[in-house]
Amino acid sequence: MALWFEEKAPDMAKGWWEFYNACEGESKLDQKSKAMVALAVAIHGRCPHCTGSRIKKAMAVGFSKEEIAEAIMEVALVASGTELFWAKEVYDKYLLDGE
Repeated sequence: MALWFEEKAPDMAKGWWEFYNACEGESKLDQKSKAMVALAVAIHGRCPHCTGSRIKKAMAVGFSKEEIAEAIMEVALVASGTELFWAKEVYDKYLLDGE
Protein backbone atom coordinates (compact mmCIF):
# COMPACT_ATOMS: atom_id res chain seq x y z
CA MET A 1 0.00 0.00 0.00
CA ALA A 2 1.50 3.28 -1.11
CA LEU A 3 1.71 6.24 1.20
CA TRP A 4 -0.28 9.33 0.22
CA PHE A 5 2.77 11.26 -0.94
CA GLU A 6 3.99 8.32 -3.02
CA GLU A 7 0.68 8.42 -4.91
CA LYS A 8 0.31 12.19 -5.24
CA ALA A 9 3.95 13.21 -5.77
CA PRO A 10 5.81 10.08 -6.89
CA ASP A 11 8.96 11.79 -8.18
CA MET A 12 9.38 13.80 -4.98
CA ALA A 13 8.56 10.74 -2.89
CA LYS A 14 11.28 8.78 -4.67
CA GLY A 15 13.76 11.54 -3.88
CA TRP A 16 12.61 11.67 -0.27
CA TRP A 17 13.05 7.90 0.15
CA GLU A 18 16.55 8.13 -1.33
CA PHE A 19 17.33 10.90 1.17
CA TYR A 20 15.81 8.85 4.01
CA ASN A 21 17.81 5.74 3.11
CA ALA A 22 21.04 7.72 2.75
CA CYS A 23 20.56 9.31 6.18
CA GLU A 24 19.51 6.07 7.87
CA GLY A 25 22.33 4.08 6.27
CA GLU A 26 26.00 3.86 7.18
CA SER A 27 27.66 7.21 7.87
CA LYS A 28 29.93 8.92 10.39
CA LEU A 29 27.17 8.79 13.02
CA ASP A 30 26.47 5.42 14.58
CA GLN A 31 22.91 4.08 14.70
CA LYS A 32 22.49 4.89 18.39
CA SER A 33 23.41 8.57 17.83
CA LYS A 34 21.07 8.77 14.85
CA ALA A 35 18.27 7.21 16.89
CA MET A 36 18.65 9.83 19.63
CA VAL A 37 18.71 12.76 17.20
CA ALA A 38 15.65 11.42 15.39
CA LEU A 39 13.80 10.84 18.66
CA ALA A 40 14.56 14.37 19.86
CA VAL A 41 13.30 15.90 16.62
CA ALA A 42 10.15 13.74 16.68
CA ILE A 43 9.42 14.78 20.26
CA HIS A 44 10.05 18.44 19.53
CA GLY A 45 7.87 18.22 16.42
CA ARG A 46 5.10 16.69 18.54
CA CYS A 47 4.42 13.99 15.96
CA PRO A 48 2.72 11.04 17.70
CA HIS A 49 3.47 8.59 14.88
CA CYS A 50 7.10 9.71 14.55
CA THR A 51 7.65 9.72 18.32
CA GLY A 52 6.24 6.23 18.73
CA SER A 53 8.28 4.76 15.90
CA ARG A 54 11.44 6.56 17.03
CA ILE A 55 11.00 5.34 20.62
CA LYS A 56 10.76 1.77 19.27
CA LYS A 57 13.88 2.30 17.15
CA ALA A 58 15.78 3.83 20.11
CA MET A 59 14.92 0.81 22.24
CA ALA A 60 15.93 -1.53 19.40
CA VAL A 61 19.41 0.01 19.26
CA GLY A 62 19.88 -0.24 23.01
CA PHE A 63 18.36 2.75 24.77
CA SER A 64 16.64 2.07 28.08
CA LYS A 65 13.29 3.55 29.07
CA GLU A 66 15.16 5.73 31.56
CA GLU A 67 17.48 7.09 28.86
CA ILE A 68 14.49 7.85 26.65
CA ALA A 69 12.75 9.60 29.57
CA GLU A 70 15.87 11.74 30.09
CA ALA A 71 15.96 12.53 26.37
CA ILE A 72 12.34 13.71 26.57
CA MET A 73 13.28 15.95 29.49
CA GLU A 74 16.32 17.29 27.61
CA VAL A 75 14.10 18.17 24.66
CA ALA A 76 11.71 19.95 27.03
CA LEU A 77 14.61 21.85 28.61
CA VAL A 78 16.13 23.01 25.33
CA ALA A 79 12.73 23.84 23.83
CA SER A 80 11.76 25.93 26.85
CA GLY A 81 15.13 27.68 26.78
CA THR A 82 14.73 28.63 23.14
CA GLU A 83 11.26 29.97 23.91
CA LEU A 84 12.61 32.08 26.76
CA PHE A 85 15.40 33.60 24.68
CA TRP A 86 13.09 34.17 21.70
CA ALA A 87 10.60 35.80 24.08
CA LYS A 88 13.31 38.19 25.29
CA GLU A 89 13.94 39.31 21.71
CA VAL A 90 10.20 39.87 21.24
CA TYR A 91 9.97 41.66 24.59
CA ASP A 92 12.92 43.91 23.78
CA LYS A 93 11.59 44.72 20.32
CA TYR A 94 7.95 45.39 21.19
CA LEU A 95 7.63 45.99 24.93
CA LEU A 96 10.82 47.63 26.13
CA ASP A 97 10.02 51.27 26.86
CA GLY A 98 13.51 52.68 26.77
CA GLU A 99 14.33 51.23 30.17
